[in-house]
Amino acid sequence: MKNLKVIFISILLFSAISCSDFLDQIDLDELTSDSVFKTETDMTFALSTLYNYLPGGDILQEMVPYFWTDDALHRNINSQGRLGSDYQWLTIAQTGNVYVLDDFYRYDRIADINFFLEALENAEYSSEELRNRHGAEARFIRALIYERMVLAYGDVPLITSIIEPEDLPGRTSRQEVFDFVISELTEVSTQLPVSYPASEYGRITRGAAFALLSRAYLNALGWHSNSSELYAGAERACAQIVNSEQYSLAPGIEGFVQQFTAPGDQSTETVLSNNYVPELRVQSLARTFAQKGSWRGPEAGFGNNQSRPGYTSFLIDEIQTINGLFPKDDPIYDPAKPTANRDPRMAVSVVMPGDSLPAKGNPEEFYIYEPHPAVGTNTDDITRPSNPSGYSFRKYIDYSLSALDRGDADFKIIRYSEVLLMYAEALAGQDRNADALAYLDQVRQRVGMPAYADIGLPTVSRGTTGNQMIDAILLERRYEFMGEGPQRWFDIWRYRLGDQVITPVFGIPESTELYGDLDGPKFKPDNGAYDRVWQDRNYLLPIRQDILDANPSLTQNPGW
Repeated sequence: MKNLKVIFISILLFSAISCSDFLDQIDLDELTSDSVFKTETDMTFALSTLYNYLPGGDILQEMVPYFWTDDALHRNINSQGRLGSDYQWLTIAQTGNVYVLDDFYRYDRIADINFFLEALENAEYSSEELRNRHGAEARFIRALIYERMVLAYGDVPLITSIIEPEDLPGRTSRQEVFDFVISELTEVSTQLPVSYPASEYGRITRGAAFALLSRAYLNALGWHSNSSELYAGAERACAQIVNSEQYSLAPGIEGFVQQFTAPGDQSTETVLSNNYVPELRVQSLARTFAQKGSWRGPEAGFGNNQSRPGYTSFLIDEIQTINGLFPKDDPIYDPAKPTANRDPRMAVSVVMPGDSLPAKGNPEEFYIYEPHPAVGTNTDDITRPSNPSGYSFRKYIDYSLSALDRGDADFKIIRYSEVLLMYAEALAGQDRNADALAYLDQVRQRVGMPAYADIGLPTVSRGTTGNQMIDAILLERRYEFMGEGPQRWFDIWRYRLGDQVITPVFGIPESTELYGDLDGPKFKPDNGAYDRVWQDRNYLLPIRQDILDANPSLTQNPGW
């Protein structure tokens, strides 16, 4: 919502009823709310505040789970930690590091939404239709939070109304919370509009409800007892979106590029986004991702870009050539020129060694990104405080910004390409491979990659589900959503691929001549600090100790 506004009294009241930790609440009798939450205007402003709870363009939110996958890692800079990418989760839970494991455990936000929904019933509204729509938007955000908690923590307390400070609810079964999420999203989909006027762009739509519904069904595959029901539910939800004809892929690699800059903000591909609002929030990924030696913007008030996250060699070495083959299988692949003849999404998503970038001192000049410690002496050296793997993130970096920490692009939470790939996955899960292939190939052909209908499905050896079609879909998701969000986390957790893909991490080759060497030795980032060892307990995150201390009715997840 580009015209989104918030009144400070709403923020102050929401702050008063929220809890920094679970059940750390202030008695509602202390609130002086006689003059607020009474009118349609009050509720409109308060709802706009709730939109802040959508996953946002900050590395501490939607990006964190990506660093728990085989595709990426995050270096400790400014004492922020490795964001769990070294798998030291128990230590994090015991010390209460709020940056890592609790963005999914959000009862402060649940409390705010429940307060809003109860106030909504008695507020003065000009139409019941608008009241119902406002309620549906708030319920969608609550369902999104619960869907993440079900995936990350399993059984969690299901709280749908205001509770007293002395109430200490225990954990509700995962199935019951999941059923609540499905029921809520199904119901609100009937109350949300298909689209809005341009002035209201960014509000939650019916398509967003169906897309989240599909995610919820598929994300439950790792624990639910009825996979047939889940695939069928995801298929129904995706069919609603596709058949609505409200969305389409932005054409060509140019359309793909636009998804991560301001010109793509009102793309036909956007199903759900967290919108840039100048008065309220910016999208800060650009500075966090950008290379230390690159341009910061003419008004930058900081010394360096941060360049904390990096891709692993596991991902880079498996990005297909333009022929639709893995580099190891394609004679055209040249390890001395690893960026040549690759999937076009690679150049949009990855900064590779040897790439030219606008220089820190003058954007009209260029410098060469050289992360190898034996090549050059610039600040991108992987042994210094920058990207630890040598393969750097590129999406959302816009060198035309006045300062890279003032990002003005909407953060895309769900794009239509994900809907198509979820649709394909739901169909493949029901052995309807021919139908699934059509949707998978739509995503590939948009960026100029050959259709699998023409060249045959790939043989995926790293992280196989046992279903070749689903393996191909998950591989496509790796390419499509590189450096973008938690999709790879969803995939590993729902197909329980952890023991296959979570291993010690490697970065760029040690060779100074073959930047794309597939066979020779590779650097271990931070001298082996990311030597991950998978344990099945990781399929559920540990609950922070301070949360357990605050509510004795809660219990820790198994194995932690």
